Amino acid sequence: MRVLIISNPKSGTSETMLGEVIGTIESLYEEIIIKKTQEIGDALRFAETSESFDHLIVIGGDGTLNEVVNGLMTLQREERPTVGIIPAGTCNDFARALELPIQPTQAAQIVRSSHEQYVDVIQVNEMYALNFIGVGLIADTSRQIDPDEKESLGTIGYFLATIRQFREADPFNITLRRGSEVIYDGDVSFLYVGNGSYLGTVPTKLETQSFSDGLLEVVHSSARGFPMIRQLLAQQLGLNQKTPEWNHFQAPHIELELNAPQIIDVDGEHFEADKLSIRIRERVLTFLTP
Repeated sequence: MRVLIISNPKSGTSETMLGEVIGTIESLYEEIIIKKTQEIGDALRFAETSESFDHLIVIGGDGTLNEVVNGLMTLQREERPTVGIIPAGTCNDFARALELPIQPTQAAQIVRSSHEQYVDVIQVNEMYALNFIGVGLIADTSRQIDPDEKESLGTIGYFLATIRQFREADPFNITLRRGSEVIYDGDVSFLYVGNGSYLGTVPTKLETQSFSDGLLEVVHSSARGFPMIRQLLAQQLGLNQKTPEWNHFQAPHIELELNAPQIIDVDGEHFEADKLSIRIRERVLTFLTP
């Protein structure tokens, strides 16, 4: 077998870590090719030309993994290599969803087990995501994280940014459709469309959450300030958070119209739009899992 390793040194991947990972898996492969990213877009370009490999191993964080997914989705389904993840970022949310060890050499042992699992991918307009699409509070929080806080505090930096955004979040108007049916038309503080089960290392705790059921998890709320905090705490504590302000449903495909362009967060990557077509691409990637 042949393996392509895409490593992002900026995510904290040291030469020692890379050597330990290779030492753990090298007996599995006849050929190991290592490509290190130097700038944004490198991982995507490497993945676009990975069709001759049996496995593609990503050593990096959520951003590196997002690039790899977008690169793989340019290939025909039968050409896409099986993906392994060695978490090396701040949050590693999709690695957590797959229940992978966060410690690199332990994650490399999962590659040795060769257990494979099909995974859904979210398509939003012409982009792809494994974990989530966020609009409003979610997108604003990730954009407002201080880079120094992220580097020095890790996941606590996300918490601090969230608290700041709770004070500043403004509602915005959306029209949400499922096929020809209007599901919601009104103001919201945030919209979350999920496939994974973690957001900023925090479990979403949606009872129906699955990354291989062919369905999107859609959550939106019009609450602000303390009512919003109360809803989110109730969710984390496993309490009933259903109120007229809180809505959760599943769908394979939704259409979203915004009254004005908003920043859209796609697995940590950002762009501005006022219309989104979001659908699930069912079981289109294969991952190495426990």
